[in-house]
Amino acid sequence: MKKLDLKDPTGIQPNPISWLLLHKDRYKIDETYQRAPGIWTKSMEQYLIDTILRGFPIPLIVVHERGRKEYIVDGQQRIYTIKRFHNCEFELSQKYSKDIISEAGGSTYSTISKEYQRRFDSYPLPILTLRDYNDEEIRSTFRRLQSGKTLTPGEKLNAFPGEIVHAMRELGSHKFFHDIIDMGVQRYKNYKLAATFLMLEENGMTSISPEYIFEFFDDNVDLDSGSATYRKVRRVMNYLTKTLKSRTGELGTQAWVMSAYLLTSYLLDYYVMKGRHADLRTFLIDFFSKVENAEVSGIVELIKFKQAISRGTNNEETINFRHEIIARRFLKKFNPPRLDEDRLFANKERLAIFRRDGGECGMCHKKLVYGKATTHYHHTTPYSVGGRTSTENGVLLCKACHLGKVHKEGKL
Repeated sequence: MKKLDLKDPTGIQPNPISWLLLHKDRYKIDETYQRAPGIWTKSMEQYLIDTILRGFPIPLIVVHERGRKEYIVDGQQRIYTIKRFHNCEFELSQKYSKDIISEAGGSTYSTISKEYQRRFDSYPLPILTLRDYNDEEIRSTFRRLQSGKTLTPGEKLNAFPGEIVHAMRELGSHKFFHDIIDMGVQRYKNYKLAATFLMLEENGMTSISPEYIFEFFDDNVDLDSGSATYRKVRRVMNYLTKTLKSRTGELGTQAWVMSAYLLTSYLLDYYVMKGRHADLRTFLIDFFSKVENAEVSGIVELIKFKQAISRGTNNEETINFRHEIIARRFLKKFNPPRLDEDRLFANKERLAIFRRDGGECGMCHKKLVYGKATTHYHHTTPYSVGGRTSTENGVLLCKACHLGKVHKEGKL
């Protein structure tokens, strides 16, 4: 039986705040685990400084030593707050520190007495340094440290193990989240949406509550950026980004973002959407306006859609209900051609094309062998614009011409 790779307990090294300030460039933010600084409210910052000045203990600051650098795993907001107070960027609170303000003779670092400055500077910060930890172990540590805290779904997902987390992060950096939707990326909202898209593309229409997404991540740790699921999500976001072009106020809630995403995903799977970006943009903005004014128009279907989208319910039934309405209305308005669902040529069609073309590549006229992997069959009118999978719409090509001249150079 293989022996477990257990860790030796790590000792805590207390260092005074003055030491931290002197070595302020030593600790780096690892955005893999840590949120951007400045998330805390002013009240939270004031409460921490009051705790320090009174000499009460504060939670551990955990750092990960990698080479000559140390990255903060837990404690970024505390360190940021300490630096801000030392730089006189906020004052003590009358609510928490009225007695200290009175005794110290001020409410900022520069105005409190020398005695209180010394108390602040000499306060021992409990710093725990992790050495010889790999990425999986650091993420596990982060999850354990945060297990009793209130984290957003995106923050929790970011600490999961596996390739799927890297895929989520790559998708989370897409322009769609940063420049198109109007939700922001604070506390990894973008990661949660990216994770939801992955789950829906992999599992189909389903409930999207955090518990379902967590279970999906546990079951799909090896899903990576080379997977068909990842590529599909990226394709949909690319299409929506090209469609909407800039920040779109209509996509300001998760429910609206999900409705737009699912509509686009469905259309790309089953209909010819090449060159229809303007149609989709017009439809989404117009449909949003109609839903917002549903009570004025009195259209029952739109009123029900508005009720469903306002509740923002994550269950499968409600998501399906919204999707069916929005998809039906788009198809009725624009009636795009349906893609040929039998995309691949059947064996009898391949043989017919091979015999008809005399076993020669339609471009370089190289003699080909039926059944070999280097013998390819291509849609003359592309599948993506509604080309049918038929003998009449097929042409025989060698692999080099098919993948090179046709797909890369667009020649035929």
